[in-house]
Amino acid sequence: MIKAALIQFEPQALNPAENFRRMAEAIETEGKEADLIVFPELSNTGYIEPVAAGEQIAARPPHFGQALWEACADLDGEEIQHLSELAAKHRTYLVLGLGLRDPLLRGVMRNASVLIGPQGVAGTYIKVHQWQNEKLYFTKGDRIDTWPGPGCRLGMQICYDIRFPEITRILALQGADVVTNIWASSGIDGAPVADEDLFVHRAYTRAIENGVFFLSCNRVGVQAGHRFYGRSCAVAPNGRVLGILKHDAEDVLRVEIDLQEVSQYRAYTGIWTDRDPALYARYLTTNGPAA
Repeated sequence: MIKAALIQFEPQALNPAENFRRMAEAIETEGKEADLIVFPELSNTGYIEPVAAGEQIAARPPHFGQALWEACADLDGEEIQHLSELAAKHRTYLVLGLGLRDPLLRGVMRNASVLIGPQGVAGTYIKVHQWQNEKLYFTKGDRIDTWPGPGCRLGMQICYDIRFPEITRILALQGADVVTNIWASSGIDGAPVADEDLFVHRAYTRAIENGVFFLSCNRVGVQAGHRFYGRSCAVAPNGRVLGILKHDAEDVLRVEIDLQEVSQYRAYTGIWTDRDPALYARYLTTNGPAA
């Protein structure tokens, strides 16, 4: 049984010291029980600005690109080292949504999901599918991998990646039992939420398609006129909702994961034995199906 804690919190824009302090505080609290602690996208930097295409930069200093680079972390830096020490102290795993500086190229940044275990940094996923203005600042990733987690094989993705089912399928093909999706998903502050269960729908779909536990952790708060949706949730391989935060306030979602449900669901449904990759491949070429 894996105990997971999804930390739905509000990062402050361009204030990594305060954000890392709050992340460490959450790890100290949740690490007493949780085997896996998940934080939202860009938890150390806050989200990029303009938040949406055609909007204004509200944060100060106004040159958000340079300020964003300064707010990003080094993978081998003091902040991540400190969180690694906390993971070792509590014998827990962390999934951290972080803005990272490229280790060699000054000014080059990555939107990353970093896996830290009791032995230190275990894996890093760089966001492949970049939403709107993210392309102005971050260099996209070019790898999809899985890593050992707390008694499981763990895959990571970030926000907009969920709209591309290939990502979750590839993670499952690589043996993932648990997939984390970290978000900074928002809408105009004051506008009604079009679908209160949006994140459950998306997590449910990816879970039952692949027979995986799907953990969806979104941030909250207001930045540059956008309210972040929160509504973090966790879904079992058969689509059963393990837990959901039905609001956009700071909170923690705590759930338990029984990995036996992965094999039970896959064996019962036949979603792996009934696949026909050779047939699909005929339609996934640029020229269409073979004659």
